[in-house]
Amino acid sequence: MDKRNKPQSLSVTRISLLIFLMTLIFSSPFAQNPTYFTSFKTGAEWLADDGLPIDCHGGNIIYVDSLQTFFWYGEHYGNPRGAACYSSKDLYNWKNEGVVMTKGNIEIFERPKVIYDEINKRYVMWFHYDGNRYSIAELGVAVSDKPTGPFKLQNHFRPNGHESRDIGLYVDPETKKAYIGYAADHVNRTIRMVELSADYLNVTSNDVDINAHCEGPDILKKNGTFYLFTSGCSGWTPNPGHYYTSTSITGPYVIQGSPFVGDAGDNSFNSQRCYIFKIPGYKNAYLYMGDRWNGSGSPKSQYVFLPITITPGGQMEIHFYREWDLNIFTPEKKK
Repeated sequence: MDKRNKPQSLSVTRISLLIFLMTLIFSSPFAQNPTYFTSFKTGAEWLADDGLPIDCHGGNIIYVDSLQTFFWYGEHYGNPRGAACYSSKDLYNWKNEGVVMTKGNIEIFERPKVIYDEINKRYVMWFHYDGNRYSIAELGVAVSDKPTGPFKLQNHFRPNGHESRDIGLYVDPETKKAYIGYAADHVNRTIRMVELSADYLNVTSNDVDINAHCEGPDILKKNGTFYLFTSGCSGWTPNPGHYYTSTSITGPYVIQGSPFVGDAGDNSFNSQRCYIFKIPGYKNAYLYMGDRWNGSGSPKSQYVFLPITITPGGQMEIHFYREWDLNIFTPEKKK
């Protein structure tokens, strides 16, 4: 036998074995394949396309019609800290678009909310800007030309001289006017509602006291009635949510009670609300977005997404579902 052929044969054998092992590994159950979701599962682990838990808390969702894509913004508790962005085509499966604004020297960065400025073709982010044990108490505003950032800080200030902490952001679909509801003044004594400037980059003097001791206000509008939805002031701990109604976004508002039906723990199904998203393509489809902080914010804090119902009598109701999907809503007829 010619010994000169042995090394070459051995080398070919080793390469073949390596290829076989790699094929076996990547086709085995141990391979990291993205999980595909077809429903919302309340409080369950929710993974993005990178196989990691979605890290996007206290934020909001927008839909960009030209891209036919949903974008979810929120606090990113991983490294780096700041505002995260995820994108989706179906609200179940999300792609990690990364951190679109790092908090940098901002000590406390919370509750980022994004809206689209149709006139100037840009995305505007408002958030709770704070520090020194929550004594700064300001609004922060940043802008980006793309939904996936980067967002650049433009300004931070106290709206009309008032302290501001937890915020909600709402654009009236009929007037295109934007409003921020904010927990105002010492120890969040009240909720104030302020109208933004036409370019969404500043506040106006239309700033009213709604006289409600609570946090994180959000707005839903149906049949000419504004529903103001808030949570209590209990830090990271879940608490009873309440809603108020008015025929004007600036009030006066009348408290109606808790919208959570069958909430045995009286704690918003163990969550704190962060946003109400009107889902396009469905009739009267409103999504309750809540966070389950589990004592404090972390990358693995969970989410409570549930459908909101406005009854024929005008009451807001949120029922608990361990698992549900968008088929619960009625699709809108295509024009």
